[in-house]
Amino acid sequence: MLQYEYSNDKASPNLVVWDKIETMMRKPRKYVASYGTEGLAVYYALRDYPLKNMTGFVIGSQKPWIEVQAIRSGASKVYTVEYQETQIIGTTKIERIHPIDFAERWKQNEEKFDFAITFSSIEHSGLGRYGDPIDPNGDLREVQKVMCLLKKGGLFLVGFPRGADAIKYNLHRIYGRMRLSMIMTGYEFLAMYRGDSPFPQCPQREDYEAVDTHQQDLYVLRKP
Repeated sequence: MLQYEYSNDKASPNLVVWDKIETMMRKPRKYVASYGTEGLAVYYALRDYPLKNMTGFVIGSQKPWIEVQAIRSGASKVYTVEYQETQIIGTTKIERIHPIDFAERWKQNEEKFDFAITFSSIEHSGLGRYGDPIDPNGDLREVQKVMCLLKKGGLFLVGFPRGADAIKYNLHRIYGRMRLSMIMTGYEFLAMYRGDSPFPQCPQREDYEAVDTHQQDLYVLRKP
């Protein structure tokens, strides 16, 4: 299904400052989230799949809620792959890197990382909304790049909207049975988390047939 709705969310030339990280580190972890209750899936997934002493990266991040969740799950270092120039205050465990610079270093980073996390990001890849080059398969290329960067056994936590397969250009994609299977190619499926449920969920056929919905699930995948 193809629909149209345009948005221009290119990175601002103004510096963004993340200066609330220390406060977020002190909050109860359940309250460090975004996207309403949908973001709680990250907390519950990391509770079941902790990142103790691991190094990884977050793809697309306007606020550092995932980074904080990763650190509080035990991660020793988190790289934020983000177009927006960002100053990080309050920790040395989080470091921002521009996506182009990150891509150019792929060889030195090959099979270097223990985990990768993205929530409400790859569904935009290749649609140009955030100033990225137009690429109809941008999301598929993104997850294959993640595959190259993860160590064997590395975790990939990826969240995006579910429903009948669709593109709402240039806003986002919706992932149904076809696109979801393409996204997961080469990975081992471990679990799926949804909203404020503390337990892994079982995907149902009807979840991927709904039209004009925007409800996001989080999938925990592993590189074999």
